[in-house]
Amino acid sequence: MGKRDNKASSAQRAHRRESSSAGNSTGTWSAGRETERFFARGRVSSLLFYGLAGLLSGVLLGLALKAVQHFTGHEVYRLLLNADYVPVLKEFRLSERAEFGIHLVISIVLCIILGLIWERLARGGRLSGSKMTGATAAVGILIGALLYPTTLLSSGGTPPIDSLPSWLWWLSVHAVYGAVSGVLLFQVLRVFLFRRSGY
Repeated sequence: MGKRDNKASSAQRAHRRESSSAGNSTGTWSAGRETERFFARGRVSSLLFYGLAGLLSGVLLGLALKAVQHFTGHEVYRLLLNADYVPVLKEFRLSERAEFGIHLVISIVLCIILGLIWERLARGGRLSGSKMTGATAAVGILIGALLYPTTLLSSGGTPPIDSLPSWLWWLSVHAVYGAVSGVLLFQVLRVFLFRRSGY
């Protein structure tokens, strides 16, 4: 009788491992007790990793736009760093490093906010990497579309408002930025959920 119980317990444990593995391979998870553990523990760590995702994707965005400006002549990188219209910052003569640092801070804050939003959505059901990637890519395009018109407020050195190539480069790179942010945020959620819950 004891051997049968041991075999049954072993079969149940194997089934749980297979179910967990299947969830990982499909890039999705279901909300439940493990998700609640994630939200209850590791809050500071998760925020730090959301910020790290913002840092990495922000660096990618900046370098990509700098490369576009270098090879095409469209001044989209200058537009990214432009702070002529910001009330306090416009009073200072900022270096490129300082302007890039401000850009990274904004990217970090944005990804922390997006990470917290995805946490709340994860409570309600299944969460997929493709959904996060697509949604954050759309957010990236929206942010790009809202920021490009600030070229009208620049004192010079940014692309014209009616430059279609500049618009296309600007929005395309922002879409990639959003997609990369989504992938990184999803990986943070996956790692914290599965590893912290003992899977």
